[in-house]
Amino acid sequence: MTDAIVERPPAQDRAARDRVISVRVGAAVYGFAMDDVQEVIGLRPLTRVFLAPPAIAGVTNLRGEVLVVLGLSVILGGTPSEPAPDSRIVVVREPGGKKRRAGLLVDALDGLRDLPESGLEDPPSTLAEAVSSLVSGVISASPPCAVLDVSRVFDTPELAAFAQSPLGGTGD
Repeated sequence: MTDAIVERPPAQDRAARDRVISVRVGAAVYGFAMDDVQEVIGLRPLTRVFLAPPAIAGVTNLRGEVLVVLGLSVILGGTPSEPAPDSRIVVVREPGGKKRRAGLLVDALDGLRDLPESGLEDPPSTLAEAVSSLVSGVISASPPCAVLDVSRVFDTPELAAFAQSPLGGTGD
C-alpha cells in the first residue's frame, strides 16, 4: 500500500489559517494556529525523563511513537499543572524546516476562535517578558487569547539547552 498525500481544498486551507484552537492554562487563554495543531488527545500516563528540565512533563506512547510532552504552564513561567479531568495534550508540529513535534499539556480546551479580519493585535505591555516572547499576537475579543508561536515555544532557552545536551539531543 502506498502512502497518499491528502491535500486540503483551498477553502479548508483558508479556514485553518483563519482559526486558532484555544486552550486554558491556569486562568489564562492561549491559542495555536490550526495549521500547527496535529491533534488533541486525552491525558494519558506520562513517563518522567531522568534529568530532564521541569518543562518536560514526560513522554508517552502515541500510536507506537514516543511523544515528548511539555508542560505549557512551566514554559509560560508557572508551576506544573496538576492533572485534572479536563486536561488535554495538544500535539503541535512546527511548520517549515525543522518539523519538530511535541505534545503540550494544557488544563482544558477552550474551543476554536476565528482570527479577526484586522489580524492579531500586539501583546500588551503588561504581559510578562517570558510569555510575550512566545506570543505572535492577541485576539482581544472576550476572553482575550494570546496566540503562541510553536517555533518560539520549542526554542525556549530551557528546552534549547536540553536539546543541545548529551541527554537531550545530538548536539547538531
